[in-house]
Amino acid sequence: TGLFSVQALPRDGGGDSRVGFTVSKRVSPSAVKRNRIRRRLKEAMRRVPAPGATDFVIVARIECLTAPFARLTSDLERALGKAAARRQDAAVGNDKHPA
Repeated sequence: TGLFSVQALPRDGGGDSRVGFTVSKRVSPSAVKRNRIRRRLKEAMRRVPAPGATDFVIVARIECLTAPFARLTSDLERALGKAAARRQDAAVGNDKHPA
């Protein structure tokens, strides 16, 4: 999305999803802004059900700071579902969606 990118990797053996957040200094040199972006993403993630047995890394962009929270959650939900579907297809050997 325009707010962030998502990377996904299916977990061997199942289990719950895990999520990591990356907000680099390139996004903002201000630690206060980077931490606010991280807090907003964590709260959005808390409200969005993550597909099971997948590890996610969310790489934020500066637009996460000012985007409406409703847009943040809807983009996150759509991106997680899309990333998990692509990874599941790749794990099964279906090259319909290139990874």
